[in-house]
Amino acid sequence: MSWLQRIKKGPGTLKKERTASVPEGLWRKCPRCNSPLYRPELEKNADVCPKCDHHIRIGARRRLDLFLDPEGRKELSKDVVTSDRLKFKDTKKYKDRLSAAQKETGEKDALVAMRGTLKGLPVVSTAFEFAFHGGSMGYAVGEKFTRTAKLCLEERMPFICFSATGGARMQEAL
Repeated sequence: MSWLQRIKKGPGTLKKERTASVPEGLWRKCPRCNSPLYRPELEKNADVCPKCDHHIRIGARRRLDLFLDPEGRKELSKDVVTSDRLKFKDTKKYKDRLSAAQKETGEKDALVAMRGTLKGLPVVSTAFEFAFHGGSMGYAVGEKFTRTAKLCLEERMPFICFSATGGARMQEAL
């Protein structure tokens, strides 16, 4: 053992606990120009960077909030959820991937459907959540989409869909 290893360690430096005084999520960095963006100002600017005009990706729910009139919105087919009928597994269980995506996005699946008004006109609108498995279409997405389209046909309302999907979800194929 060398003489350096035999020396007793001193008290070291005392580390002071740092507490964040800025609430989480109050600021965001522009992916293009790296400018710090104050979230309330960014939202007022429709999620467009005021410095470089980069359009920042928004989620399905935010898109529908911007698109539909604020009053009278109602989410449709909230009860439709996907399942792992095939018990699919690759490097991870499909059930675990679904749970992780639900936790990350706060959505049950990749499609959000809402009934509301657009400048006073009754409409139904759907938006795909790309952050949920790339907006891929599984059973629940297809069921929600079909129910929404059927409602629009029955009530003779416009149907607007914001697509942001990577295609079909192979883990649910039968």
